[in-house]
Amino acid sequence: MKLAVHADQVIRAPAQQASVPDPYAGATQLAIFDLDRTLVHGSSLVELASCLAAQGIVGRTTLARHALPRVVFARRGAGDATAVRVRQAALAALAGCEREALAAAARDAGQLVSRRLYRGARWVLDRHLGAGDFCVVVSAAPQELVEAVVSSIGAHRAVGTRAAVTDGRLTGELEGPFCYGPGKLARLSSEIGVVSLGGACAYSDSASDLPLLSACGHPVAVNPDRRLRKAAKAADWPILHFD
Repeated sequence: MKLAVHADQVIRAPAQQASVPDPYAGATQLAIFDLDRTLVHGSSLVELASCLAAQGIVGRTTLARHALPRVVFARRGAGDATAVRVRQAALAALAGCEREALAAAARDAGQLVSRRLYRGARWVLDRHLGAGDFCVVVSAAPQELVEAVVSSIGAHRAVGTRAAVTDGRLTGELEGPFCYGPGKLARLSSEIGVVSLGGACAYSDSASDLPLLSACGHPVAVNPDRRLRKAAKAADWPILHFD
């Protein structure tokens, strides 16, 4: 697919289809979306933490001690070191939790997260769905939460971070790689199999996703952080701003 925009042009995608230049003509077969700050405003972990506490799955004191301060910070984005700390804090807070209880809380949280879908993201996702593309959401968030969001917004496949489970309870460890940075490519491969990304579109807000964006034939920077914006301009990638 030949995109009709360049990295020095900023497009605000409308809430509904309109008579605007269409950079998605001739869409590819695979469209990959980051979740937080790409499809939805802020961090999806905020809703998950609230639902876990509201359902009594994890005590508010435990969440406050292990996770909430970092989760609130993560609402605005995080560097690599902070992302690792958030992951470790979340795993520690959930150690011993029943996996089914986490899944139930994630389903509730997924409904809340989907309400924060950017209008522009809804438009772009609908363009890909309408073209018959296979739409995948890839996120560092827990697999259960990403699945719930995907179900709510109508995408096809969820790829998130999987927590290890023994006898139905979370162990506090990971199953497979952390779905962050290069780990997103590994998780994508494990969930949907080995596929050629040369014709794929990929959307992300963060420089941490440069491995994924660079592996795809049609990378798009969405609400990019400073590092990603610089890389997108240098590579002449499209830049979109959703509101």
